[in-house]
Amino acid sequence: MIISKKIGLGILLLASLGWSGANAQQALPPGLDAYIARVLDTFDVPGVGVGIVKDGQVVLAKGYGVRRLGSPEPVDEHTLFSIASNSKAFTATALAMLVEAGKLKWEDRVIDYLPWFALSDDYVTQHLTIRDLLVHHSGLPAYVNDLLLFPPSTFTRRELLTKLKDVPLEHDFRSVYAYDNILYVAAGEVIEAVSGMAWETFVSRRIFDRVGMPNSISRFSSLREQSNVAYAHARRGGKVRPVDSFFDRNIGDPGNPVGGIASSAADMANWLITHLDSGRTPEHGRLFAPEATEQLWKIVRPMPISSEPEWLKPAQKNFYGYALGFRTYDYRGVKVVGHGGLLTGFVSQLAMVPEQRLGVVVLTNQLSSGAYWAIINHILDYYLDAPPFDWIAGYKKELDRSIERQDSIARTRKTPTPDPAWKRTLPLAAYTGAYRDGFIGRAIIKAKTDSNLHVQFTRSPELSGKLVHFHGDLFRLVYDNKGGGEGPFLSFALNPDKTIREARFVPADASDSELEQLVLRPDKSAILDTADLRRRISEVLDKYPSGRFAYAFLDLQTGERMDYRSDERFHAASTMKTAVVAAAFGQQAQGKLALTDSVVVYNQFKSIVDNSTYSLRPENDSEQLLYSQVGKKVTWGDLLYRMITESSNLATNIVVDQVGAKRVMQAMRAIGAKDIQVLRGVEDDKAFKKGLNNTVTAHDLLLIFERMARGSLVNAPASEAMIDILMDQHYRGMIPAKLPDGVKVANKTGSISGICHDSGIVFLPDGRRYVLVLLSGNVEGPTARGVLASVSKLFYDYVSNN
Repeated sequence: MIISKKIGLGILLLASLGWSGANAQQALPPGLDAYIARVLDTFDVPGVGVGIVKDGQVVLAKGYGVRRLGSPEPVDEHTLFSIASNSKAFTATALAMLVEAGKLKWEDRVIDYLPWFALSDDYVTQHLTIRDLLVHHSGLPAYVNDLLLFPPSTFTRRELLTKLKDVPLEHDFRSVYAYDNILYVAAGEVIEAVSGMAWETFVSRRIFDRVGMPNSISRFSSLREQSNVAYAHARRGGKVRPVDSFFDRNIGDPGNPVGGIASSAADMANWLITHLDSGRTPEHGRLFAPEATEQLWKIVRPMPISSEPEWLKPAQKNFYGYALGFRTYDYRGVKVVGHGGLLTGFVSQLAMVPEQRLGVVVLTNQLSSGAYWAIINHILDYYLDAPPFDWIAGYKKELDRSIERQDSIARTRKTPTPDPAWKRTLPLAAYTGAYRDGFIGRAIIKAKTDSNLHVQFTRSPELSGKLVHFHGDLFRLVYDNKGGGEGPFLSFALNPDKTIREARFVPADASDSELEQLVLRPDKSAILDTADLRRRISEVLDKYPSGRFAYAFLDLQTGERMDYRSDERFHAASTMKTAVVAAAFGQQAQGKLALTDSVVVYNQFKSIVDNSTYSLRPENDSEQLLYSQVGKKVTWGDLLYRMITESSNLATNIVVDQVGAKRVMQAMRAIGAKDIQVLRGVEDDKAFKKGLNNTVTAHDLLLIFERMARGSLVNAPASEAMIDILMDQHYRGMIPAKLPDGVKVANKTGSISGICHDSGIVFLPDGRRYVLVLLSGNVEGPTARGVLASVSKLFYDYVSNN
């Protein structure tokens, strides 16, 4: 089954290297190394990183144990651990910095910065503030929509947040503490909207670099690339084992503002110093003012207080509440500010005692909250001069009782057994096909063997797996990921005519309950293979029997290609301008021009027929401001930008005149584009009458954009620069027109009477890309644009759902 990955304070109670100052050893609790070694042994924790700060100094930053069971590499003070929900304090601190800079206020409405944001209750949508995002009292159910964060899906942050409008509120607004992660995703989007920087960039540049956290990372996906990393471990079958799948299954980058940071004992020690010194960093810079500290630590939402058992009585809290990315509570009569973090295989905890200028952080690579509390409380007791208490024994007793409860439940749980006499209602193939759930998206079910199926969740691939027939119309999900194990049952319900009505997950035990919310219904609109895609495209194009059409498609991930009349030549219209801009960047690469060089704007050109001069008429051009610049200087970069983004004919003719049509053709032949013809600039009427026109094929335009997408059109920087220009395209009525928000397109269109084309690179939110070229003739303007937009949407549906 999937191990729950709810970020937050875990309810699960389940050799050293480092640094210490010359005088710090005297300030450490006596025998601390031996004590921590006992903790590791008692709680079966492979390794920990421990940081202690006091009075603005690092007293200890040290590693204990090993990074991965079975491997000798030790944990040191720079070993990275996933800090999970301790990332939330970085998100809150980033907002505090923006408040201090006057960029926003804590009481500003979220929709002032994210106008598309909405909850199911309009009043809450209108009144939810920046502060509300951080304190878990929005009224949403606890851990709402975590199924799309842990394990990670491919939804973007905006896509994740737009799903909240379909979630009924479970509590009155600002009345009940219900821990969530999704609103910290919204906080990350606010940071980007206000600062102009992605959350990851803001945290790395504005916080890590200034605090002194050189080894920390703000993007979880980069953790696997680091050399000094602690591996996740979990207790399975009574034994602690490495969780090798944690890189893939713990969290994705959209969840970074929630829990994506990885840090070390040394880096986190500097983080503690900064907060304990009201924003002053260890190097005496200032991250934020003392007023921010007051806001970050002040309780906004009181939290329930549980009664501690006798064997943990000194840990009993008298007050407990959630502040902004921190929890504030009391311990032995002093105020403590802290937070915890949990992802599969990792738990961490930090505790700061402001009046003592004392901070402790413990990072672990095993799911044992008892281990970190035994260390933190032991250290706090020493500095608070509290009576000694055996925290190891207390938390070990709590762990043993927890394991006994789990074992007792397991012993009494009845394992379902299949009934071999209960046969399937339908042939196996009848269960296959495309299904859709409004929350998780599309699922594709295919036959795996003669008796089993396979389900692929296209936007949540980590939930995909084999469907093993159990009995009747019930199949057991076995996750593809090796560490996933068995999941719930999938039960198919039929219509009276024996067609599939829907499929729902039936939990085998309580840990599978998250999947119960899914209702998979057959999706008749799904395009599952290229044969179906061709058929649907033909249905669109066949409505225009007099029209000429061609297309070319390339999936840049899989290499799958698909074309139709891709070698047939069409009048190029403005699509030839992509070839022209490529040739200009080629000239730049050869040192023959620079984008910052100036060019005098002129409006007299020679016909390729007889060298007679002609001029362009502004009223026939889609961009007219350049005509006011005739006789004045503009840069090459300005000309190329106008030529592509506004399809300026005047800019095009100047560039073709300066670069030379022959050089454009040479550049195209060099990349294998053998049929494209760029003979001249625009509005050469004499050439037009003689049939001397610029022409393109879908095949050659696809070659140009494929090279650009792969970074080999001229070179990587030139390809990137051309994509940036194409992204600013003003004309979006064809390939991009019917695509969802979040899909980006770098495209170039072309239209004249009876001709309508579009070509470009499509960027999906999950990182996938494809090239698409659509050409048409003998169909007029608005109709042609609508046809090509519909074809583009079919290609998008095919790629995005497979």
